[in-house]
Formats: sequence, structure tokens, C-alpha cells
Amino acid sequence: MKQSIRPFENIFTVISLLLFSNGFYPIILGNTVGEGDIDSPLLRMVFIGIYFVTLILLAFRWQRTLTILNSNLWLLFLLGLAVVSISWSSVPHIAFRKVVSLIGATLFGVYLSSRYNFEEQLKVYSWTFGIALFFSYIFALALPQYGIMNTDAIVGAWQGIFPHKNGLGEAMFVGFMTFYFSSIISKDRQKKLFFQVCCFLSVLIIYFGESATALMSVLFIFLTAQGLKRLSITSKKSVLILLMFSISTVIILFLFLANFNAFLTVNDKDVTLSGRTILWDTLWQFIREKPLLGYGYGSFFSGESREANLLWQIHDWSPVHSHNGYIQLWLNLGLVGLCVFTLGYFSCLFNSLFKYLVSKDLRMLWIFLFLIYTVFLNMTEVSFFSSSSIWIVALASIYSMKIKTQVITEKKVVAST
Repeated sequence: MKQSIRPFENIFTVISLLLFSNGFYPIILGNTVGEGDIDSPLLRMVFIGIYFVTLILLAFRWQRTLTILNSNLWLLFLLGLAVVSISWSSVPHIAFRKVVSLIGATLFGVYLSSRYNFEEQLKVYSWTFGIALFFSYIFALALPQYGIMNTDAIVGAWQGIFPHKNGLGEAMFVGFMTFYFSSIISKDRQKKLFFQVCCFLSVLIIYFGESATALMSVLFIFLTAQGLKRLSITSKKSVLILLMFSISTVIILFLFLANFNAFLTVNDKDVTLSGRTILWDTLWQFIREKPLLGYGYGSFFSGESREANLLWQIHDWSPVHSHNGYIQLWLNLGLVGLCVFTLGYFSCLFNSLFKYLVSKDLRMLWIFLFLIYTVFLNMTEVSFFSSSSIWIVALASIYSMKIKTQVITEKKVVAST
């Protein structure tokens, strides 16, 4: 690849990630746009352009691209299943459009992992979410009609450059992780201080955005990172014991959270998580009708589908997604898709933890922490197997696992400063 187009690649990547994050949508589409599936002829044309440029850039390194794609066959299987699911969708024209978006986002994730190594990815994310952080403060303080929510349900929460406060929370969490890791690997003290200030500003804006999920995620990930960095294990036997303990802990937490409302009901308490558990009960009835293969990718919550219209008659707040990534995947691709995804995704998660414990490679720590964040994020939100920036960063992390590169440890960084 010629050096002359690399600046263009960087600019293209940053702008694309901002758009995948729904950044600046209130300006592009008007401040009435909300959370959920945002459809616009203008955005369709923009993203078609992004997919086209991505394909061209991947074509320059087609051998590396094919190697990366073949490194995780479970993802290729799911993509194939999504394509085939168009045939049993009740709204095939919408399913086709959603599948195109999914393939485009997947290719962009492949491009990120093939074009940039870990440190370069952090630089791209720093620019992307640094711009989002800066302009989100500008929007909230100088353009509150765009930067602060004022709806029937939510008043006063910051949303920054995003259509909803949840979008701000998710983007700023990625920003926090990016700035945190950048401060660790940076060899310049002034840059370290700059990234630490950005970490603080990211947490502060999450607080003003009233995103409890993002705040808890920041605390959990920070404490987990500190604990793992200070953990000293010399034998592979100890690593395996700790890995088995970690797997058991995650499974127990997963099962507990999945049955949290039932646990509270037994104890004469009730938590609906802003109506989510009531929605999940209804969606379970729909899942039982088509358990194995689902309703077709991206079809269920389409305004043209019979199922969505029935759902909106039951829930007058008209949910635009399931508020649970696992349920969403089940609705889209059935139990077959959910099982393949769960096995593949969790194997990557624990593989990254094992590799970090053995090598102390900060790249593996990033991958583990980001994947574990998405596991819990999707308990109440949707990012799995979608065209969101969260999924794209997760994809880039997964595909980067199989790429051989220089191991970056905190000791090496400290020794070189």
C-alpha cells in the first residue's frame, strides 16, 4: 500500500467510525431522531459509499483479508445464515437491506484489524472518540437543543452528538477504554497526562448523560484491569486454574442476571428494568413460535412486520429493539444462530484471557476487557452481530487475536521511558 493514501485511510476510518457510532445524527437528520433503527435515504447513500471504499481498500490486501476472514469460521457461518434467513423473512426487502449493512460493518471490522496493529487502532479510536468527546461537550453546553435530551420520558440527560443518552454512554465508554490503554502504552509523560485527563472527561460526561450502565461498566472494567495487571502467575497450571475459575464466575453471573427478575419475584420484589423484563416476557412468546431459525435477520422489529405491529399493540412505548442482544439474536437467527454465536464469542473471550495471563500482552487484555464489556452490555442493550460501532470494535478485536504482532507489556513500556 502506497504511503500517499495512508492519511486518506486514517481520515476515512475516523469519519466512518463516527457515523457507525451515530455521531452527529441530530445535526444530519434533525434533533427529533431518537434511539433505535435509524433509516434515511441520505445515510443509506453515505454507508454504501463507506462499504464501497472499504471493499477497495481490502482488495489492496486481499490475501491478508482472506486469511483473517478464515480465522473465525463461526462468524462466516453466521453471515451465511443471515443471508439465507432473507428467504424466510416476512419482509425480505428489509432483511436484505439489513444483511447488506451487517456485511458492510463486518468488512469494516476486518479492514480495521488488517490495516492497523493494536497501537494504531488505539490512535484511530483516540481520534474518533476524542472528537466525539470534544463536540459532545460543545453540543451540551453551547447547543443544548441538540446536546441535551428533552423528551416525554427523559429530560435533562446529556446526549452530546448522539441521538440518545445511551449512545453517548456507549461511545464514551469506548473512549474511556481507549484513553486508559493509550495512557498505559504512551512513553511521553505529557501524552500520558493528556490521556488521563480525557479519561476523566469521559467519565464526567457519562455521569451527565445519566447512563448507569456505562458508569458501572467503567468501574468494573477499571477494577478488573487493575487486578489482572497486578496478578503474577508463573506456571501454566496456575493460569488454567484461574481461567477455569473465571469461566465459572462469568457463567454464574450470566445465569444470575438472565434470571434476575425471577429471583426478585421469589423474594416478593419486582424490578422491571424500565419495562425491559415485561418486554422480554412478551418476546419469549414470539420466540417459541419460531425457535430454531428465528424470523430472519433484522426483520422482527421492522415497522412492516406483523410481529412488530402485534408487539406495539401490547407495549404502547413501541420498542424498536429487544433491549437484550441475546434475545435479539434469537429472534433474528434462531437458536442455531444464538448457539453458534455464544460458543464462538465466549471461546474468543476466554482465549484472550488465557493469552494475557501467559504473556501479559496488553493487546490481549484490551480484547478480553472489551469482549467482557459487550457480554454484560447486551443484557440490557443490543450490539451483538449488528452494524454498530461497538460490534465493529469487537470484531476488530476478535480478528486481531490471530494476527502475529509484537507483544506489548507494561514492563516494556516502563523500561523504555
